[in-house]
Amino acid sequence: MIEKSMGKNYSKSVNILIFIFPIVINSLQVAGDIVLFILAMMGVFVAISQKLSPFAIKEIKVFSYLTFAYFIAVCLSVIFSGQATELAHYIPRDFYFFFAPFIALALYKAEISVNFLLLGVKVALIILGIIVINQLLNTDTLWSQRPTGVMNPGVFGNLSVALFFIALVFIQNESFKHKIFTFLALLSGLFIILASGTRGAWLSLVLLSGVYLYFLYKQKNKINKISKVIIVITITFIISFCTLNQPLKDRFSSSYNEVSNWFSYGEMLNKDSVISSSGLRLEMYKLAINKIEEVPFFGHGYRTSNIIVFQDAKSYAARLSYSFNHLHNAYLTNYFNGGIVLLGALLLILFVPFIIFVKANIQNRKNPIFISGILLTLGYASFGMVNILLGDTYMNGFYVFFLAIFLLLANQNTKKPEI
Repeated sequence: MIEKSMGKNYSKSVNILIFIFPIVINSLQVAGDIVLFILAMMGVFVAISQKLSPFAIKEIKVFSYLTFAYFIAVCLSVIFSGQATELAHYIPRDFYFFFAPFIALALYKAEISVNFLLLGVKVALIILGIIVINQLLNTDTLWSQRPTGVMNPGVFGNLSVALFFIALVFIQNESFKHKIFTFLALLSGLFIILASGTRGAWLSLVLLSGVYLYFLYKQKNKINKISKVIIVITITFIISFCTLNQPLKDRFSSSYNEVSNWFSYGEMLNKDSVISSSGLRLEMYKLAINKIEEVPFFGHGYRTSNIIVFQDAKSYAARLSYSFNHLHNAYLTNYFNGGIVLLGALLLILFVPFIIFVKANIQNRKNPIFISGILLTLGYASFGMVNILLGDTYMNGFYVFFLAIFLLLANQNTKKPEI
């Protein structure tokens, strides 16, 4: 019989780290790494002192195998790159997946407080809102630069979407006083997402909003007056912000024009439409898809996707694409880098947890943990459609941390079938 808890002091320490992580991952460089490293070392200590393997504990077994398998797949893609010595310096960002089973073990041995996690998420959204306002006000021209936190705008916008929905899902079960604080955090989150200028994050926001409303409908709960007021104010805020913000309208308009121009002139590789932001992505996808059949079983090697796809292309768009280290699509990038092995590992780490959360939700429609897990995995799947996914330090750490918590809590809250 495995002793579940390590004691109150241990649980308190873990919950403090759980509170801190959402706040620092987007706002302080290295701080998120430190939190995950501490959790990993706590897990290693538990494994050695109690002779426990995270691969043998039911609640965290699936998570442990998925994350470790992804790390092995990345290592294989480096080995088969033919330039392992040059590319080895990229591997440390994937160490999160190597240590993920021990992070899960550290969490497993604690009595996790969801309230600590939610408080950290809400505080994070408000702090990030302040950071974004400060960055915007300190540019030469207001809205002339996209706010980034401590990372590039694409990753910043995506992680803000994930934080937003984690806070949103639990609002139904909160008291009025907590709902007010959550509402302020959600408004800040919407402001961050829209101000980031990340069009992929905007698409994910719309997609996940639809999924969330579906699960809300399946609960068959009557919406109280407070929730109705919050929904009306939120919708009004989004419409007003999008309508009154000229740079935001310009970005929406440019996206539409770029896509339209590419479909009109995409075959003419010397046209300016191809080298627009959206046009360049579409050109990448087209040329990559044309070479899919040429990819070997283990791929061409880590960080080699663009070299392989564009090495023979002559257009200006191709020369620009050659300089990137990914195809702005996680699935194509992983397939070219690591073949069926790496793409399979990516799909497994996204959709096996998704299926677990969906099955748990069918048993209990009202448990917000299951819906949070669904939105986390589906959100990451949508991020990967137009950008890099598991390959960025912040994206990796964020996913490992929240997936470990939600899978653990989901397994602990799932009803066992009656015999």
